[in-house]
Amino acid sequence: MEIQFPYKVVNNFQGYVFFSEMHHQTKNCFEEQIVLNFANTKVIESNLFAILGSVIAGLERRKNKVRLVNMQEPIQNLFNSKKLINGSARKYLWKCFVKCQQFASVDEEALADYLEKRIFPERPEVKLNKQLKMAVQLCVAEVYRNAFAHSNCKEVFIAHYYSVYNKKLLISIVSQGRPFSLLVNKTLNKRLNGVGAIEWAVENGHTTEKDAHKGIGLYTIRQFIKQNQGKIQILSGDGVWKQVKHRSFSKLYEKEFPGSIITLEFNLQE
Repeated sequence: MEIQFPYKVVNNFQGYVFFSEMHHQTKNCFEEQIVLNFANTKVIESNLFAILGSVIAGLERRKNKVRLVNMQEPIQNLFNSKKLINGSARKYLWKCFVKCQQFASVDEEALADYLEKRIFPERPEVKLNKQLKMAVQLCVAEVYRNAFAHSNCKEVFIAHYYSVYNKKLLISIVSQGRPFSLLVNKTLNKRLNGVGAIEWAVENGHTTEKDAHKGIGLYTIRQFIKQNQGKIQILSGDGVWKQVKHRSFSKLYEKEFPGSIITLEFNLQE
């Protein structure tokens, strides 16, 4: 099977839909060769590597052989291309090639190290105050913990992208497990679609935890991102929802993603 990557893969509805389509095209593949063709691709925002890594990891668990071909230099530089042989790796392509991090539920210390040492750009022009840095770390850690507490996933993939042009930091946290709709509908005994479930989950005081929630919650993350003039985007099941500053937008999509993708965008300008 061959999958053609588009000209641009960026943080918008079309970018998320592409990876959801990719999952659905390959979800029944077993012991096959999957070719990802980048011949026409000029732009990829690297936080989306968390989604790519998650999908490839699933393919490799089903004993598929994944190859990445026809990369032009700007795209090739985003990957660990020196570790490839004819577009593939000896074992675990996503670990060798795709620049994202995988965390299990017991990897709190590894996550803290990643957030402290790797997620922030080492650029002299970026002056990040301690309060903003701590807030970013707290938001990412909360989404990470929620993934294990709520979705029953075994691993979380995280990747980030820093835009030099507008000084934005984007962080994507991906988990393949139970979507928001399954959890929320079980809690409320309702039949909300993906958008309705996300909209419920991001409101103040709402949680699917039976015990008292100890984290800051999605509502607090929303409020901080609003104050920071950033963005939050969630794809879970068949729902896509995002908040841009003070406004929110949502869409339903006919093909469900098996879990959740949460992207946090932070404004690092003073």
